[in-house]
Amino acid sequence: MKTFNQPKPVFAPHGKRAVILFHAYSGSPNDVRMLCRFLEQKEYTVYTPMFTGHGTPNPEDILNEGMHVWQEDAAAAVAYVKNQGYQEIAVLGLSMGGILAMDLLTKDETLLGGGVFCSPLFQTDNQVPINFEKYAAMVLDFADVTEQQKQTILAEVPAKVRQQLAGIEAVGQETAANLSAIKKPIFLAQGGKDQMIDPQTVFKTAAGLSHVPYTLQWYPASGHVVTVGPERKKLEQDVFAFLETLAWKE
Repeated sequence: MKTFNQPKPVFAPHGKRAVILFHAYSGSPNDVRMLCRFLEQKEYTVYTPMFTGHGTPNPEDILNEGMHVWQEDAAAAVAYVKNQGYQEIAVLGLSMGGILAMDLLTKDETLLGGGVFCSPLFQTDNQVPINFEKYAAMVLDFADVTEQQKQTILAEVPAKVRQQLAGIEAVGQETAANLSAIKKPIFLAQGGKDQMIDPQTVFKTAAGLSHVPYTLQWYPASGHVVTVGPERKKLEQDVFAFLETLAWKE
């Protein structure tokens, strides 16, 4: 069996300004690790939590959870950072993580701002199911299961992932309907070569944020995981520039 290096959450205390970075649906804190390290160098305190069921070699661990659990995880991440003594917090996330960040921003007025990286708040054509099936086949090579067990799990993935995706989309659409509740600045990033979702969806989100300051950055050479793409250094600088505009007290 291949060795599986389990990803771990990172809490990196530095300055008094705190940023929480949420990972994607089939991802882990590794999705945002480089951005985390960059912001650490800028003296931001950064937390990259891991959603329940993620970071294991068995895709069933994700599929057995649901969006309501991950919403609780996201709220718990904010509570954790506050319990560490940080009251000034921004939240950003990749894909599903961005939906959860925006969901928080519609509900928690203590947050100073935040945003999304390639996150479909509005319903759009997507390749999430087929990509999750590829992910499941890949990680199961690391799992302690027989070939028969592996095939049984993979046979159940398509129906389960579509059911789970419906829950994710429902939260996205609810959040989109509540964008008017957001009172803080928002950062929107979108990869022009995103093949997971329709890149044009970001403009619908921007239209729903006309009542607040927002920054929309387009990365023409980047795919869905823009945080590790060819323009990630530009993204890092753009995120930092956005964060510097927020109403930090320190």
